[in-house]
Amino acid sequence: SFDMLVPSPPTLAAARGPSLRTSPLALASGFVGSSVRASDAVGTGEGTRLPVRAAAAALAAGLAGVSGRRGGRRSAAEGVIVRSAEPQMETEEVRKDGWGVAVAAVVIALGVVGAVYGLSTLLGLPLLYGGLALGIQWATFLLHGWPKRSEAFYDASGSLTHLAVAGAALLADPTRAPRQLLLGVFSIIWCTRLGTFLFNRIAGDGKDDRFTALKTSFWRFSIPWNLQVAWVFLLQLPILVVNSAATQPEVGWLDGLGWALWAAGFLIESAADAQKFAFRSVASNKGRYITTGLWKYSRHPNYFGEIMMWVGICVSASSVFSNWTWLGWLSPAFNTILLGFVSGVPMLEKAGEKKWGNEEGYKNYMKNTSCIVPWIPAPPLSDGGEAK
Repeated sequence: SFDMLVPSPPTLAAARGPSLRTSPLALASGFVGSSVRASDAVGTGEGTRLPVRAAAAALAAGLAGVSGRRGGRRSAAEGVIVRSAEPQMETEEVRKDGWGVAVAAVVIALGVVGAVYGLSTLLGLPLLYGGLALGIQWATFLLHGWPKRSEAFYDASGSLTHLAVAGAALLADPTRAPRQLLLGVFSIIWCTRLGTFLFNRIAGDGKDDRFTALKTSFWRFSIPWNLQVAWVFLLQLPILVVNSAATQPEVGWLDGLGWALWAAGFLIESAADAQKFAFRSVASNKGRYITTGLWKYSRHPNYFGEIMMWVGICVSASSVFSNWTWLGWLSPAFNTILLGFVSGVPMLEKAGEKKWGNEEGYKNYMKNTSCIVPWIPAPPLSDGGEAK
């Protein structure tokens, strides 16, 4: 199950027993998070928005399981090589174990390239867009990520890739219809805000411990960068389709509805982030969960805003969809599945349960507050600890 892929690096280090077994597909589904927020575990005051890397701990555990074992006695932790500032010589056994990781990494890389190429060909999109995504991610990985064993530019490079792909689609033709222009600008505003938010976060924290196990080998560390290519390309599909369409219908009610949904989603997401930031700024709130503002009506109001934005973009883009280009709806579908069922809500609420699961107030909040869609808030607790 997915829960088996979630132990943190300290848990891995303490693990003993048969190594975890998993497939490249499980590794991929465990890590992609796209526009995923690893910070918002039921309104926790810790962390911030973390696209794709939200399932880093899951991937680390899965990769440890890919490593070979002898006689079924090898532990998951023993498949992880601890690398100092100066890479140490690896033993013959470790090199043999590395083949499993290398194969998994190559399969994932080929799968991402195949998916990007296949969708580009099927939808009539220029290969330039997928090439940009691959080029930026691999350039960042090869020039900084791997040489420095650093994830400092991981999120920033993801936002830069969004910006480059959306910008290239928008600038491919000097004459743009209002729909093309607005949807492109919407995407650029979103990724610029995201990139600034994430870069400031990593600049303050210095590192993300969930990458520690991944940075022990080239192949392990390459996987999140490849998966970020898939996240960017799938999320930007409606923008690419609209800007590649030969004809543009007149602006209609679908556009108005889509633009209104995007604006509302952007405001909700921005307000939720601002409220979380203000909550975290109070020293007495450290290590606590937020239940005020929008967080009173939803355990994940930022997710709601995020989903609304990409649904809005697709509603407007539907004016030009036809035949296979209806696959543009993969964008909000992919995002919603990740946030709600893969590396978003499940992982975050599991973390929250470990921290505050014994508190009556937290139990009441979890039981009576809507997960994503804002709704009636949880009733206050009575003196006896029961919801009124």
